[in-house]
Amino acid sequence: MDHKYRITAGLIGAFGALALATQVGINLARDGQGLWATLWAMAGFFTILTNTLMAASLLTIAATGRRLSFGWMTMLTMSMIVVGLVYHLMLAHLYNFTGLNWLTDQAFHTLLPALMLWFWLMETTRTEPRGGQPLWWLIWPAGYALYAMARGTASGWYPYPFLDIGTLGIGAVAVNMAGLVLGFAVLGLVLNALGQRMPLRAQ
Repeated sequence: MDHKYRITAGLIGAFGALALATQVGINLARDGQGLWATLWAMAGFFTILTNTLMAASLLTIAATGRRLSFGWMTMLTMSMIVVGLVYHLMLAHLYNFTGLNWLTDQAFHTLLPALMLWFWLMETTRTEPRGGQPLWWLIWPAGYALYAMARGTASGWYPYPFLDIGTLGIGAVAVNMAGLVLGFAVLGLVLNALGQRMPLRAQ
């Protein structure tokens, strides 16, 4: 494997892991809950879960020297792009973070999505066969939506305003979810089309 690929993956993955660990520390100090309660609360957010999956994947590349598939890397990139877009278009105005919390917020929603897209464009494995499967990439966001609905139904807490059945009603939330899945699908098709035009790279 190209050592630059492995080192770059490790640096981005480590940055993601550092941001996640810092956020855990912030939440522990702020909320006064135990570690497991803090982790469970954080696991309600698509942002946290997706950044965790991204960091784990890139650190796996760094540790093993094995390239991950085009499909997996493209699904991660698609999801990280949506994390950034949804936050900046729909959610950023709701928050006024300062200090370390502002830094982790920017890491999760701006820097790491941008780095993931750059890494995908520069270094993603392109080996035969080239076929991508964009519809399979919807399993991650669709699975999260069902998970968030189940958590919300059980607890009455929804991580994002556009998923809040208690406030919006199930019909409006269903429309929002359909719109988000459609957005994921369109982005996945665009990334797949772009990926098919990338030069082949050796394993």
